[in-house]
Amino acid sequence: MKTNKYFFSVMGFITGTVFGISVFLFLSFTNGPAAPAQGSGVVAITSADAHTCFTKYLSGAVSYNQVIKGINIDRTQLEAMNSISGENPALPGFRIYFGKDNTGRSVAIVVGVDSMGKDAVKNTIFNTDAPKFSPCPPICDVSSPIIFGN
Repeated sequence: MKTNKYFFSVMGFITGTVFGISVFLFLSFTNGPAAPAQGSGVVAITSADAHTCFTKYLSGAVSYNQVIKGINIDRTQLEAMNSISGENPALPGFRIYFGKDNTGRSVAIVVGVDSMGKDAVKNTIFNTDAPKFSPCPPICDVSSPIIFGN
């Protein structure tokens, strides 16, 4: 009789624990990616604001007469891409435009790209901080084995 009392107590505890963990995991992984955290440098903007940032960038852009080898994407751009993907999982890709905000600070404008290669401006467009967002060159890992081999 004493063994049955402990057995049922232990089984009840284990069953409750497994059920609780299952509910926690179900709720954790069913809501898709969260919106970017406040203060993360990722801000939703309109296509008109994105155009303004883009034209400000172009007005002072430096021309590079070199082959673009790659591009450095900051974590804030990745957060923006994850948010766009969560909003519309059917989008096959993203585009990042260079921009300048009203203070002249460099920004990256992140937009989804549809299956026709067009900017998905009906989805959210994000303006992100871009302190290290740049093509390579000029921002390159000059000792990378990807570029120079082993």
